Amino acid sequence: FIGQQLIPASSKAASGTEQLDALTRQLNWTSVRPVSDLQQALGLGEGRTNQNYIATTADGQRMFVRVGADLPAYGVSRAREQAASRAAADAGVGPAVIHTDDQIIVTELIDGPALTQAQVCAAVDGTDSDLLAALTSTLRKLHNTPVPAGMVIPEEPRWAPLDVLNWIEYARHGGYERLPLLADAEEMVRHVERLAGPLSVGSSCFCHFDLLADNFVITSDAEGGVQVSVVDFEYANPGQPMMDLAVLAMGCSMTEAQERSLLAAYLQCDECSEEVHGRFTALKVLATLRETLWGVVAEVSGSS
Repeated sequence: FIGQQLIPASSKAASGTEQLDALTRQLNWTSVRPVSDLQQALGLGEGRTNQNYIATTADGQRMFVRVGADLPAYGVSRAREQAASRAAADAGVGPAVIHTDDQIIVTELIDGPALTQAQVCAAVDGTDSDLLAALTSTLRKLHNTPVPAGMVIPEEPRWAPLDVLNWIEYARHGGYERLPLLADAEEMVRHVERLAGPLSVGSSCFCHFDLLADNFVITSDAEGGVQVSVVDFEYANPGQPMMDLAVLAMGCSMTEAQERSLLAAYLQCDECSEEVHGRFTALKVLATLRETLWGVVAEVSGSS
């Protein structure tokens, strides 16, 4: 990805708009509205690197439509996102994929609100055990889903997501100097990985790597039980499940007690051991670094 730039927003929008217009005619949609128009009513999150719409058919069926080009600076591939979305749908943890194009993916619109940080924290606090059980069950299913074709599994597994070192090099190549972040970044990553402990060959699995609260959608099953689905697979890649959980914990600003509750529920044990939580604490450093680097890449590439 080094030395590449994001596609300018204007050209991305023009190309995406043309495809969206054609798809509207092809699938006989009666209306296509930006998610921002319906965000509050539907309880949806808002994309940062794409354009999202709700399409409605003549019979009232609603679909979620995402328009976005590849983002080389971030390592985002729409083909990989689409493959990940299909894999999640096949595993029963993501919405069904209805249509894909070069820059467009159309999925079913899950009839439920996005989770909030407050709801996730309530679940790990013990005040919503049903939600915690549903959330961690979905994450286990996701991580047990076979890695989709087209995703390259690294020969040597690492704790750091694949994009971390790429983003460090991208920022360095772009001359980023505003924060004293890059000089020893690779060594810091290696040090944190050592603290997190060894990994066995073959430990990489299907990970989401953008587990913000609003990338989960909550619904009820036929018996009234809680179900949780996952959406938005832009950053999906092979990696370590505990790293996925570290991204979730960081994004929800969890306390140590909440992290321990999350880990115990995910690992299906009575309580989280000191060793496991100590390793997890190291992974939160990587998660925080990764989020910071996302912003650095946005600044260097001119997308923010």
